[in-house]
Amino acid sequence: MGKQIAIIGAGPASLYGAGKLAKAGHDVVILNRDIKPGGLAEYGIYLNKYKMKNGLRKMFSRILSHERVHYYGNVTVGQQGDLTLDEVKAAGFDALVVAVGAQGTKWLGLPGEQAPGVYHAKDLVYHYNNLPPYSEQPFAIGQDVVVVGFGNVALDIVHWLVCEKKVASVTLIARRGPNERASTPKELKLVSGALDLEQLEQEFEAIAPNLIELGQDVDQAKAELLKFKDHALETDSPTKLRMRFLRSPARMETDALGHVRAITCEVTHMKPAREEGGRPGVEATGEFDEIACDTVIFAIGDSIEPSIGLPLEPRWKSTFAVVPTAWPGNPEAPRYMVYDPDTQQPLHGTFVVGWARQASDGLVGKARADAETGCEEILAYLDGELGPPLREGTSSLEEVLTGLQERFAARGVQAVDLEGIARIQEVEEAEALRREVPEFKFHSNEAMLDIASAES
Repeated sequence: MGKQIAIIGAGPASLYGAGKLAKAGHDVVILNRDIKPGGLAEYGIYLNKYKMKNGLRKMFSRILSHERVHYYGNVTVGQQGDLTLDEVKAAGFDALVVAVGAQGTKWLGLPGEQAPGVYHAKDLVYHYNNLPPYSEQPFAIGQDVVVVGFGNVALDIVHWLVCEKKVASVTLIARRGPNERASTPKELKLVSGALDLEQLEQEFEAIAPNLIELGQDVDQAKAELLKFKDHALETDSPTKLRMRFLRSPARMETDALGHVRAITCEVTHMKPAREEGGRPGVEATGEFDEIACDTVIFAIGDSIEPSIGLPLEPRWKSTFAVVPTAWPGNPEAPRYMVYDPDTQQPLHGTFVVGWARQASDGLVGKARADAETGCEEILAYLDGELGPPLREGTSSLEEVLTGLQERFAARGVQAVDLEGIARIQEVEEAEALRREVPEFKFHSNEAMLDIASAES
């Protein structure tokens, strides 16, 4: 007999997991903070990658159309949400899966991080991808921007600054050298037409001794960065793209009005990796360098959102705790069941998958693999293999859904089902045709809620 499973979140991990659980004969109820499903596949991919986004939307639409999958958008679950996790559990579910992604914002705790002109990359990605409320918030981007980080998200931000904002300069800052960057050639190619070749030549002269010390080929490293220097930008832009390696942010410098005017970085020195194939170590030198700018954007990864209400991993506090591998009596311990370090007991029936389990780990394909592997563990639990049931007794799907809808009504929550999503998509597609643009998205929840609730 099929069971009822609640999944919190509707990004790739959630949706691929829902598909696998529904195919196994279980009913899945998805509760999503955003109105639309898709998560970072909808709101985290660069804005003009229409083919990729449309392909994912079609895949997710097929999953959501399964008769055993039920969707409610515009429902926040958490300690201060529309529903708490305990209330979701009490609604009659046999398992609870948290797949909210890395909704938290990762900062370094540096002086001046809260100054005007300092932003986190994720907020800007949400902004230019039209995710409310970020789409409605003003982000005052100046002309001389520093981007901290050198991964794909950092280069997406550079892409936006070069081709959309057309700022005067962008400077990428990395703690290590060019060979240690986390970005892919594809993302670098899109912005290489803006490279400040003279500045980059000077930068390589400065960092060459450290690269040689590590046995790295300086000319090869430079050639890799310059591979696409002749590749034309998508649009004409005056932006000069600069790079500073071996720099670790130390503090923001502000002007008399408190606005950021520069970022001070400590010069770093790379040491040989501790193990073969590992990344070089980094040591501080005590030397500091001030880089003038009027905007700083941190693209240093994300973290989980602690307000969800699950126990945090005790050492780093950056991910939810899962059952340790040395769980007594179970040599093949679960990797996805939540664990309470205080009681040293698993929270039977509660699981995390995707970036909620390990923040900012891989792309959509990896989120899918993680969710589907996690579902094997969830299915084993539902078969009685991994501990006691989440609840006593049984509830029908109708009872579960009716109970949720009654809670929504009592708390004034306008939950959006798949019929509402279809109405929103229909209007957005019509508006895109009218405007003769590849894609149109509403900027506010209010506009989408009005359409979702309109009579058919």
